[in-house]
Amino acid sequence: MPRFRKRRRTAAPEPGGDAASAAAADGGMPGDLRAFALSLPEYQALFRVIEHARSRLEACGGGDAETIRNASGAELLPLLLPRAGAAFARGADGVPMLVSEIRHLEAAVVNLESYGGHETVLCDGYALLDRLDVLKGRTETARAVDGVLTLGQRTPPATSL
Repeated sequence: MPRFRKRRRTAAPEPGGDAASAAAADGGMPGDLRAFALSLPEYQALFRVIEHARSRLEACGGGDAETIRNASGAELLPLLLPRAGAAFARGADGVPMLVSEIRHLEAAVVNLESYGGHETVLCDGYALLDRLDVLKGRTETARAVDGVLTLGQRTPPATSL
């Protein structure tokens, strides 16, 4: 009879623990992170879908707080907020999002469908997933600036005195 060894976990990841957040905590970014930019309307739609999924799961008693956060995709929001602030402060065209983070929106949409989410929000979620499928074909290498994921080298316009 074969014996299986127990798998050991290394350090527990941070909430929303993807490679970018773990590496950013260490002061660096892992090599070749592929990301794309969400436009402001796409960012707002993503926020709306995830928040609606979170509220539906809470209303249906979908589990403890961590389970709800994971199932609704809400663990993505604290990662995107500083990126949005940095992107718009730098004059960037959109909010950086890693290709690996699409799974959070997928979880939100699937659970919205399962837990009776509003049809309009569900349609927005599916439309956004289709759009992200296009955007992931247009990725670029992301980097950390002051611990925040960014794309490109664009800097804010100079202010006149």
